[in-house]
Amino acid sequence: MKLVGIGGGTGLSVFLRGLKEVADEGANGAPPKLAVSAIVTVSDDGGSTGHLRECFGIPAVGDLRKCLIALSGSNGVANLFQHRFSGGNGLNGHSLGNLIVTALFQMSGSLVQATDLARVVLGSMGQVLPVTETPITLCAELASGKVIRGECDITNAGQKIRRLWLDPENPRPSKGVLQALSCADAIVLGPGSLYTSIIPNLLVGGVAETVRNSPALKIFVCNLMTQPGETDGFTAADHLRTVQTYLGAKAIDLCIVNCNTIDERLETNYLKSNAAPVQWDHDEIARMGVVPLLADVLSDEHAKIRHDPLKLARLVVSLTRGIQRARDILSWRESLAA
Repeated sequence: MKLVGIGGGTGLSVFLRGLKEVADEGANGAPPKLAVSAIVTVSDDGGSTGHLRECFGIPAVGDLRKCLIALSGSNGVANLFQHRFSGGNGLNGHSLGNLIVTALFQMSGSLVQATDLARVVLGSMGQVLPVTETPITLCAELASGKVIRGECDITNAGQKIRRLWLDPENPRPSKGVLQALSCADAIVLGPGSLYTSIIPNLLVGGVAETVRNSPALKIFVCNLMTQPGETDGFTAADHLRTVQTYLGAKAIDLCIVNCNTIDERLETNYLKSNAAPVQWDHDEIARMGVVPLLADVLSDEHAKIRHDPLKLARLVVSLTRGIQRARDILSWRESLAA
C-alpha cells in the first residue's frame, strides 16, 4: 500500500508517526505492508531553519527533520536529532538535526540526497522528500491588499489571506515527488496550517496537476482548530474550498472531520488566543462533491488539542484498503464479463 502525505512539519509528522506505529503493529503480518512517502514544504524562514537558510542559501530543513524523526520511531539517534542547543556562540536555538541535514546537503550537493542520508542514519521508514530543492519565499496578498513576503511574517500578520504564491514562481519539484504522487494508492493532505504548510506544496510546478490526475484516493484531513487571523470563522468546508482553489474542484475525494468532543478546559484556553474548534458543516462538504467522513481522530492528550496519530493512520489505512478491495472486485467482475 503506497501512501503519500503532503504538508509541513507539525501536522504531517503527527500522521507519519501514526503510520510508523501501524507499520510496527504489522510486523507479524496483520495490516498491509506500507510504503510511505512524505512531501514536505520548504518555505519556513523562522528560527534555526531561517538562520541556516540565510547562511547557506538552502531551502528550509526543519520540517524535513520533524518528518524524518516521526518515521524513525523513538530511539537514541532521533532524540539526538531533536536536541536544541541553549547558549553557545552562534549555536543557541539550533537543532542538531537541522545542522546535520545542512552538513549532509553541503557534502552531497542535493537536499534530496541529504534527506535520504539522514533517513538512513535515523533508520526511518519510507522516504521524506522536500517538495522542491529551490530556495523559495512564500508570498501572500492579504485581504487589505497588502503584500507580505516570508512565512513567519505571513503568520505573524494574523490577517485574512487573499492569495498565495512562491518566489520564484513554479519552482521545479524535487526528484521523486511527481512519481510518488502518480503511483500512490492514497494521497493525504493535512493536517497542518492551511496557508503555510499545505498550500505551499501545491504551488510547486506540476504538483497540483499530478495530484488531480493521480488515480489515488485523495483525502483532506481538516484541522481541529482555526488559526487566529488566517482562518477565523472557517468551517471544514471553508478549509476544503481554499485547498480546491489551488488544487482544483473535485480533486479531493474525501474530507475527514473530527466528531469527538474537545475538552472544555482545553477549548477555553485556545479561545483566549482566538482559536476555535472547526465546525463540521458536512452537508456543505457533500454539496462540493466530496465525501464527508466524521470520525473520532482526536488525541486524548490533555496539554494540547491534536489529532491522534494512531487513530488517524488506522483510519487512512482502512479507507485505502477498502478502496483497493472495491477496485479489485470491479476488475474481477469486468474480467468475468469479458
